[in-house]
Parts: sequence; C-alpha cells; structure tokens
Amino acid sequence: MEISKNNYSFYVSDDTFSKDWFDKGKLDKWEQNTFHILEYYKKHKKSIYIDIGSWIGPTVLYSANIYDKVIAVEPDTVALDRLKMNLAVNNFNNVILIEKGLSDHDGTSNFGGNGELGNSESTMLINNKDHYLSYEGRHTTTWKDHNDDIIEIETITIETLLYQLNINAEHISLIKMDIEGGEIIAIPAMENFLSRFKPVLYISLHYVYLQLTDINIIIDILFKIYDDCYNFTSDGSRCVVNIDTVKDKKLKNLVFE
Repeated sequence: MEISKNNYSFYVSDDTFSKDWFDKGKLDKWEQNTFHILEYYKKHKKSIYIDIGSWIGPTVLYSANIYDKVIAVEPDTVALDRLKMNLAVNNFNNVILIEKGLSDHDGTSNFGGNGELGNSESTMLINNKDHYLSYEGRHTTTWKDHNDDIIEIETITIETLLYQLNINAEHISLIKMDIEGGEIIAIPAMENFLSRFKPVLYISLHYVYLQLTDINIIIDILFKIYDDCYNFTSDGSRCVVNIDTVKDKKLKNLVFE
C-alpha cells in the first residue's frame, strides 16, 4: 500500500496492524507537529536523523525521504517485526535499524508493562516495577491489569551507538526521543553528550507515566544545556518557550537547540 504525505511517498506492508493504522488516515491526524519538525531540521548536507522510539515506522519511513541517513532505535519485538516488514517493501538504503533500547547502560533491561507489546506504550520504566507501580498514572489506571506483558531487551548508550555506527555527532541534524517515560533514564545519562555536541533534540515528555519531579529533572537538565527551546504547533508555527512556561503549562513536545 502506497502512502503519500507532503509530496513524499513510501510503502506499507500487508501486515494487518500496520495496514489498518495507515489505511485509516492516521498519518494525516497523528502528531502533525512532528512532521513539521522533521521538515524544519533537514537542512544539513550530511544530515543524520536519529529516531529513538521508532515503533512501526511512521516517522522513519517519512524521514528516509528527506535525511541522508536515518538511525531507527526500537526494542519492542512486536513493533520491530512490523517495522521490518514496512522497511522491506521500500527501497530505502539509508535506514539503519538498532534493535535495542537507548538507556543509561550497555546491557539488558525489562521492557513492557503497558498493555500488549507493539501498542507503542511499552516502557523501560517497568524494569523497576515496584517503583513504577507505586504512584498513579496511566500504568495504574488504563493498564493496571496489563502490567505483566514484560520481556528482556538489549540496551545501548548514545555513546556506544555512535561509536559502533561510526557516526560523527557533528553531522546529526535531529534526534527524536519518544520512549514512554524512558526519557528519565536516557536524558540524565546523555547529559555529557548533549552538553558537548548540542544536537537538536525533539523530546516527548510523558506526564502520563512519570512523576512531576522526574519531568522537572529532565527539563532542568535540558534548559541547563541548551540556549533555546521551541514548541511547534500542528500548523507548523514555531514558538520560543522558557522554562517557566514549559513547567506551568506542562508542555509535552519540545525542541531544544
């Protein structure tokens, strides 16, 4: 099935889940600000886009049209199978798939906990299950009876990822991070890397899974590192925001540069 968006096109496999998701026109309704961000930061000649939390591939398939190299990072085994099928029906030769979770260590972690694997909400937070279930959130309401769908995944740090792929951090045009609360694990571990290279970072903050104290830790780290923070609207407007606005309005999707 061919999908077109913003003058770009790609194909989706006959996998029932992927086909239904794309066929229902969700790409034209889902996270429109994300696609504006992907377009906005495609400028560099040697452009590398790192997609942390790739799921079944909507942002990966789209970005393969506009970036020189796309690094897709996804540990969910069910989502990975669907992502691989979606990549297989395209002719992209610029996508590298990393079947691991970006984390604070090279090793393993428990993963899942939020309903069925593949639903885009599985998380590394479940690795500390007792703590994760000790405070309220979507995981103790919507998914309260589905916290046992857990697997062990491999994890990797940003430094190891770039080293293994021989990636020059100076060539990174954009990093997108959407990992269902795992940002509280990844961002503190990335502080030195982000401070040194300051790659443009598009992050989704998951208030539904994290405590406010955790969200504030992430926000404080990023505002300490970066000079500017932006909020993109669904129509593509780019608005500068400060730390007080982010915290007061509990903004979820932020671009730091």
